Amino acid sequence: MREVVRMRALVMAAVTVGLSASPMAATYYVDGAAANAADENPGTEAQPWKTIARAGGAAELKPGDTVLIKTGVYREHARITVSGEEGQPITFAAAPGAKVVVKGSEVVTGRWTRLSEDASVQEPYPNAFQNVWTIELGEEFFTDPDFAGSYQDKSRRWVSQVYLQDYRALQLIGEDRIYTNEPYARLRTVGRGRDDLIMDSFFFDPAAQMLYMKTGGDPAWYSIEVGVRGWVLTASKVHDVVIRGLELRQNRQPGGQWPMVNLGECERVVIEDCRVSQADFCGLGVGRSKGCTVRRCDLSYNGNTGLGMGENDGVVVEDCRVFFNNYRRFHPGWHAGGMKCIPRNRRCTVQRCEVAYNINSDGIWFDAENEDIRILSNISHHNDGCGIFFEINPGGGVIADNLVYGNHGRGIYLSGSQSVYVLHNTVAHNDCGIVCMPREDPFTLEHVTILNNLLIDNYVVGEGGPRGCDLTVYMGSPGEYEPYERKVMSNHSDYNVYASLTWDPTMRHSWNPNNTLEQWQQRWQEDLQSRRVPVECELPGMGFRLLTTEGLDIAGPVPVASGWQPAQPGRVGCARTEWQASR
Repeated sequence: MREVVRMRALVMAAVTVGLSASPMAATYYVDGAAANAADENPGTEAQPWKTIARAGGAAELKPGDTVLIKTGVYREHARITVSGEEGQPITFAAAPGAKVVVKGSEVVTGRWTRLSEDASVQEPYPNAFQNVWTIELGEEFFTDPDFAGSYQDKSRRWVSQVYLQDYRALQLIGEDRIYTNEPYARLRTVGRGRDDLIMDSFFFDPAAQMLYMKTGGDPAWYSIEVGVRGWVLTASKVHDVVIRGLELRQNRQPGGQWPMVNLGECERVVIEDCRVSQADFCGLGVGRSKGCTVRRCDLSYNGNTGLGMGENDGVVVEDCRVFFNNYRRFHPGWHAGGMKCIPRNRRCTVQRCEVAYNINSDGIWFDAENEDIRILSNISHHNDGCGIFFEINPGGGVIADNLVYGNHGRGIYLSGSQSVYVLHNTVAHNDCGIVCMPREDPFTLEHVTILNNLLIDNYVVGEGGPRGCDLTVYMGSPGEYEPYERKVMSNHSDYNVYASLTWDPTMRHSWNPNNTLEQWQQRWQEDLQSRRVPVECELPGMGFRLLTTEGLDIAGPVPVASGWQPAQPGRVGCARTEWQASR
């Protein structure tokens, strides 16, 4: 018996030593709505912290710990400065069932005055100010500790974002203080001043600090919020952190092209199941980071861009929704889109995302010196620009298994890029299909492979016939028309299926002219194994459905050098044959 007791004691001692060497992970709490919440508290559920920023810099946190954030609206810059360890991240998450909203705005309170009741104000036309209301903004709307110097000069203060009922951003009247249109166009300017107010718009007069708003009814009936802080959530120079389940919205851009939510110089940081919306400029930015992941996030309804990425290595963006960005209508040639990834991203992947309805802009856009990029299995549709734009990227990549349809620009556009594989994509009902062209020197188009794609009716029907074409691949001919003399020998296209129902499919070796498939094969010796097939599809309710299955099993082998292989190697096009679009 004594021996048994002794053995049990040894076992318990061993367990105790093990526990002391690997202590149990702790859970801390943030509950801004709790009556006793305070950042001086220990962060227990009974005595929670008040702000997310307190948790984000808490010295108490150790690798593997979790911070649970309870329901509430947190008007703060949630700055995360702590790190975990590889395999033991520190997690910041909405508590189970909680709705956590972090905002960079403040609520406008006080008495609004109807401008038409001021006898000293002259209307530009009868009843022009009938629905115009005004209120003076206090100092709290021009206080941002992160950018203290931006608003010291009262004469140069500005308001760029006013939100009605937490869902609608009103139209700014007059030129934006940050995004002027000199020396080139950046942002569409609407009106010049107070006299030009239209319904659901605002104007700010810095001399009097007066906000003017035109809306149906007294603004006091509604929730009116003004963007104040530049940052809503940031993680800078940290590693092994998880951010989960937060809603992040509404800010004022203090200058430049900064995002509202930012991961900067981070490693192995995961942001997942978050909603990032109503940013003044960019919603989520990831910069100079390594091995980070953006997963299942909704990056929609932002002023310019849903997602911005630059100078990253090994970042993965997956299963995200990116809708209705660029609601402020920035000039697309400057900077706008669902995703704008510039510059010098390496070994980054965008996969299984739905990117759609982005306004006056492209869907997925990688621009300038990106290398070894993977754009895989996405659905990019009904964007006002290109579905996928790959611009000036000499380091190449793979664009494969994407469903690209209904875009008002080119479906897939390669511009001045090299060493790119375009494989097993379905490209349908865009203004043009797949377009691959050089830019001015030194941005050539070389070593591009177009293989096993399904192209369907990529034309715009206009007066005099259809415009657009299914495929453009630059061949370096000295003239667009005869003689057809090929100079660039490294660009190739084959094993594609071209739909032939409403219009005969055409290919181009430069911006002009059109070639039929037979002419293309004869003149350039390309697409020799490709076929014309009467492929049918439909676009029900912004969705996509492929109706034809016969004649698609002609796919050729995918080069091993691409580093990617299809799930259905024998069939052209992407694996997905049907998609029910989200709204």
